[in-house]
Amino acid sequence: MLDLIKAVGLGLVVLLPLANPLTTVALFLGLAGNMNSAERNQQSMMASVYVFAIMMVAYYAGQLVMNTFGISIPGLRIAGGLIVAFIGFRMLFPAHKAHESPEAKSKSEELESEPSANIAFVPLAMPST
Repeated sequence: MLDLIKAVGLGLVVLLPLANPLTTVALFLGLAGNMNSAERNQQSMMASVYVFAIMMVAYYAGQLVMNTFGISIPGLRIAGGLIVAFIGFRMLFPAHKAHESPEAKSKSEELESEPSANIAFVPLAMPST
């Protein structure tokens, strides 16, 4: 029984940095600020399902996919760095959205007219995991 507790504890310690829950919670709270409680619950449940699925696929098929396509660990690091740089540049120079109008009377009217986005997969589950 003690060995089982040690194995589960070690598994959680290894998975926590991969899932990055503290940063994901802060991101979720920032993005779901204008959602009602039911939408937030649905988005958090779907993000949890997506994270589980991504981790299982990566665990079981990751090495096979990397060997099949000839991807090395340094190549994977370079690709990850390029993705982070691309996201950073998009944050520095945001594109003007077509539905944003300078004639908006107030921020509350603009938020009400905007449809709620699905944030469960991107950015909560995929880049964070």
